[in-house]
Amino acid sequence: MLFPLFRLRACRSLSTLLFIPYASANLDNSSSPTSIFRSRPDLHAPIIQLDILRPELVTPGYVFLAPYRNIDPGPYIYDNYGQLVWSGAGTQGASTAHNPHVCDYHGKDHLCFFQGNQHHGYARGHGIIMDSSYRVVKTVEAAGSASPTDMHEFRLINGGKSALVTIYQPRPYDLGNYGIGPGLGWVMDSVFQELDVETGDLIFEWRSLDHISPSFSYTLAASTDTSGDGLSSDSPWDYFHINSVDKNSNGDYLISARHMAAVYKLSGQDGHVMWELNGANPTFKNTNLHFSSQHHALWMLENSTHTILSLFDNASNAFNITHKESRGMIVAINHIERTATMVRSWEAPESQGILAGSQGNLQLLPNHNVFIGWGDHAYYSEHLDTGEVVMYGKLAYMGSNVMMYRCNKYTWTATPLTSPALWSYSRTSTNSSDTVFYASWNGATEVRSWRFYVADTASGPFSMIGSKAKLAFETEFRIPFIKAWSFAEAIDGHGNPLRRSNIVKTFIPSDSISPGCDDRGCGAVPPLAEGEVFEKIVPETENHGRNYTRGYITSIVVLPTKSTERSVEVAGVLAAESCGFSRSAEAFYGESKSGKRYLLESEQSGSGAMTERILSFTRNYKRRIIESFELLMLSVSLPGLIA
Repeated sequence: MLFPLFRLRACRSLSTLLFIPYASANLDNSSSPTSIFRSRPDLHAPIIQLDILRPELVTPGYVFLAPYRNIDPGPYIYDNYGQLVWSGAGTQGASTAHNPHVCDYHGKDHLCFFQGNQHHGYARGHGIIMDSSYRVVKTVEAAGSASPTDMHEFRLINGGKSALVTIYQPRPYDLGNYGIGPGLGWVMDSVFQELDVETGDLIFEWRSLDHISPSFSYTLAASTDTSGDGLSSDSPWDYFHINSVDKNSNGDYLISARHMAAVYKLSGQDGHVMWELNGANPTFKNTNLHFSSQHHALWMLENSTHTILSLFDNASNAFNITHKESRGMIVAINHIERTATMVRSWEAPESQGILAGSQGNLQLLPNHNVFIGWGDHAYYSEHLDTGEVVMYGKLAYMGSNVMMYRCNKYTWTATPLTSPALWSYSRTSTNSSDTVFYASWNGATEVRSWRFYVADTASGPFSMIGSKAKLAFETEFRIPFIKAWSFAEAIDGHGNPLRRSNIVKTFIPSDSISPGCDDRGCGAVPPLAEGEVFEKIVPETENHGRNYTRGYITSIVVLPTKSTERSVEVAGVLAAESCGFSRSAEAFYGESKSGKRYLLESEQSGSGAMTERILSFTRNYKRRIIESFELLMLSVSLPGLIA
């Protein structure tokens, strides 16, 4: 027998953090901590640090966010305690996404978000609509000759019949009057469309260059990291930078333009500017109000005399600062007196505040709490209407380059198409070691506890060994002895089973790697010293039996019921009687070892023919049971007799 040459090191337990080098960001243990889940090692979900949490005051629901430039970018859902609920990367692979939120589609709650390729300051992609099983039921693309949709807005309106999307489209432009030339210049045209979700038809389109001149921009070409220099189609001057779209019941639109430091009301008939808030040509006189580089302007209330809207005031584009800190705010417009006033604001709970140089949003919750995403700071907070902070979470830190465009909070009920995941482990193959189980179900919101079932063989019989309440994404359960096979069953709040995992075989480390293991699992292989290499070989392998190459059927689990157990008992009795034996059913069918011993005794006494008759009878009876009960596998107490 050949043995690989391992260098033995002191045992190291698995860490709760995963530190992986990433080319696009400085990710390490202090800037972007990441989870390890033994049941789903493919997931690299960010760890939420809650600096403030007052559970009795936060709004019920889940936090929806989509970090990017992290290890696994994509949409995520967390609970109020910072525990992972769903990793989009675990469902459809890691990819850049923005603004996951609950949307109304066909009269039911769905999950909507943008997905695509990130550029600096904008993106190219499409809108995604998922149902409550995380199945993509619709995608939304731009109409006409426009570029693909952009990250800044994708939202369903009119009960999900239409969608608002933004588009960033480079256009050739004469920039001679702006000091760029001779030669052809380029400008980024900010576009939004309203689309019919089912047909993809264009309902309305608006282009900034048709209505607002670049001369009113507060962001000159080549002045910021997202402005562009205007010299090519790959770096057009982004003079406008649309970043939100809303629509009122009269059919008019509200848009935010970051590089204009302005919010505009636009006619739904011809797109003309009906009024401008802030910016270079303000319609109203500001009182106790100033904002710049803002995001996420939404109507709250509107009538013939007043308009109330919310927005996120960045107060900075990372190059210029107009206020000491970013903030969410509510603005009241008096159309009679032609004034605009900030009536409420919410700041981050930091001693010096936060200056978010990009991105961010403010969401008004049904109970009048306020939820804020802090943009290029991957933080979020929830505030009472009075301003008091009741939740403050941090997903990554400045220096990691991890960002979140918008964060949201909603109630959500989901049962995935996938099954729960389970991993079981024992440090040794003897009962001197515990067996520990790790169960999870990515995206399931209704699981309240787990039941664990064990057996000595893959075909069972399985018996429930215990249960445990679900308090986090992954639940750890332990028994004080070894069991070779197991599965887990998710249970809802009423005690009803939801779905079972596949059957898994308990992982037992070999002597070669056990020094790197403890009673919860095995650590990663430590890095080699400089110049050191492993001597890699293919070891000789003993005969592990017929299942070693044939495999096991572990995708289906059928628990034995009293009726199926009785059927098998009867089968054993009839088989024994048909062969002329007078042994009792219990002696015949009993435990697996007893059955095997009886078979061996029959063979030794020359009863080979009778043994074959027993096997033939029980096989035939098994097929009848399968046909009667429509079972795919029969977990019985005769694993040694029924092949």
